[in-house]
Amino acid sequence: MRSPLDDLLAIAEDGDEPWFIEPKDRLTSSEIQRQQSFIAQMARIAPAVDIVAIPNAGRASDWERIQRWREGARAGALDLVITWAAHHDSDRGVFFAEFKDGQKMPSTQQRERLNRLYRMGHKCGVYRTPETLMKHLMHAGAPFVGRIAA
Repeated sequence: MRSPLDDLLAIAEDGDEPWFIEPKDRLTSSEIQRQQSFIAQMARIAPAVDIVAIPNAGRASDWERIQRWREGARAGALDLVITWAAHHDSDRGVFFAEFKDGQKMPSTQQRERLNRLYRMGHKCGVYRTPETLMKHLMHAGAPFVGRIAA
């Protein structure tokens, strides 16, 4: 008999993710450039949406890594937590996003985090272009200037 853990591992291994992943592209912009562009555009066209960036571990000493872990940092954390005031029951008002450059794929830990968030009922995905994430946020119910909430 298969356990839920077996199902999660199978999803991570076979590439048949239940969450969205934008296809690779040939654009030269880096992950951080793409993410910064998204944040800047959202500040103008969706000011009621709150975006919090989760810093990646990057280079750190052993002490810094332990301290970050004690503060709640975890491997596989996605780049952005995006929230807004929910307007109806199907709009949870939260979305988790990971930005990647044109060629990189999510790590094993990020795939595990995406699977976990998806199973918890949250909208989440891996994005390469700000425009695609904005379309998904609109569809999820995020408020944009000049757009009436669904």
